[in-house]
Amino acid sequence: MINTLLYRILLAIPTMLGVAVICFMLVQIAPGDPLVSVMPPDASEALRQTLMQAYGFDKPLPLQFIHWLWRALHGDLGMSVATGRPVIDEVMTAVAYSLRLALLATAIGFVLGSLFGFVAGYFRNSVIDRLASVLSVFGVSVPHYWLGMLLVILCKRQVRAAAGHRRGPIARWAGNGTGRTCSSCCCRPSPCR
Repeated sequence: MINTLLYRILLAIPTMLGVAVICFMLVQIAPGDPLVSVMPPDASEALRQTLMQAYGFDKPLPLQFIHWLWRALHGDLGMSVATGRPVIDEVMTAVAYSLRLALLATAIGFVLGSLFGFVAGYFRNSVIDRLASVLSVFGVSVPHYWLGMLLVILCKRQVRAAAGHRRGPIARWAGNGTGRTCSSCCCRPSPCR
């Protein structure tokens, strides 16, 4: 048992290192210059060099990766080039909303799953049993982000419950001001007002 646990932990180290390399390289190969969002349009080359040194972009890529990984392991994810805020604050804001959403989804899933299980067991081998089974399989099989988007559209069109802004083709299709989850990226969860 302990040998298996140690083997899994040792196997996880190169996996996590590989994920870290992939994440770092995806940011590096992204198109555009990250300094453009921080510099004024009429910035001099001296300011550009100063910012490159401040953010560590002047160092070789392997050294940048080691420095980034060391800081990340100590909880310092740096400052966001886009917003100027600490990245950990931005991540924690998103995690807070995700945890609320996950907790609510778990509670709803537990209640509906228990209800369907009770009904299917009580009306065994009937149409209601088969309908509850089909709905359960459908709920597990459908991608959650797609079902969530459809539910936002349904709430907006039928119940008029989702407040938000008007962005993107889904918002235009669903009606005036689809919920904030249907923004330009189509499935970013956020609280309804």
